[in-house]
Amino acid sequence: MSLYTLHTPPPLEDPVMVFGLAGWGDAASAASDAADWLAEGGQPIVTFDPDSIFDYRSNRPILRFGPGLPHTVSWPRTEIIHVKPSGRDVLVLVGNEPDFAWESISDALANLAQRFGVSHLVTLGAVPTPIRHDEVPPVFCTASDPRLLQGGDELLLDEIVVPSSAGTVFRTAIQEVGIEAIGYWVQVPQYVGRPYHTGVLALLRKVAVQVGAEFDLSELEEESRVQLERLDEIIAQRTDAAAFIESLGNSVGTTTKIPDDLPSADEIADEVLEFLQNPELET
Repeated sequence: MSLYTLHTPPPLEDPVMVFGLAGWGDAASAASDAADWLAEGGQPIVTFDPDSIFDYRSNRPILRFGPGLPHTVSWPRTEIIHVKPSGRDVLVLVGNEPDFAWESISDALANLAQRFGVSHLVTLGAVPTPIRHDEVPPVFCTASDPRLLQGGDELLLDEIVVPSSAGTVFRTAIQEVGIEAIGYWVQVPQYVGRPYHTGVLALLRKVAVQVGAEFDLSELEEESRVQLERLDEIIAQRTDAAAFIESLGNSVGTTTKIPDDLPSADEIADEVLEFLQNPELET
């Protein structure tokens, strides 16, 4: 069985490739949500075989029920979508981080990037950090070529050792065939769950500059504004949480002592999520 299916791609001119997979390195799903937003309405040109790359016990299909009966199953997927914002060809790798065949997928993506004539690669990630939701979320980057850096890009200069995401492994393989890459990582407040519109916005603004396109982000900007207001309302009613959040630093590496009786990040995130998913809920 083939690892992937190649659909008939349209003519491509100097495309940029963008990675944003759900999984490791995707705090609050900010990176995968940004990639999904970018890929919306696009044409799939490469579809990886789910039976070859997923363990369905860890990436379970999603079952949707109608009145009394299951009626749809959504399988985990990893695919490349073609979109053309502002006339620029963009290839977006979206879906779930695979469980298997990372080396084979790496080779396939490197070959496909060469076949499609990809100009450069942009990878997206999100990490939980002790920052406040009312701060502009910092975005740091890594780049294989300094010429990819744009105004305001901040390189990660510290040496760190962390478990790798699939996207970073795939990026390495693409760099090895001579295609330069830049990666953006948005910092997400550790107490915020999905969705985190402000983080999605921060990443999409970086992507827009890298691909040389204009994105209409007005709807996301409004969703971000409403979300931040609701977060303020929720936290204002929790004096312990408010005091902790007020004390948070606004950069990686800031250490803040967490009070023993403070609700956990998961508890705060659950409360925020419940509120956001039930807009009519009174608190």
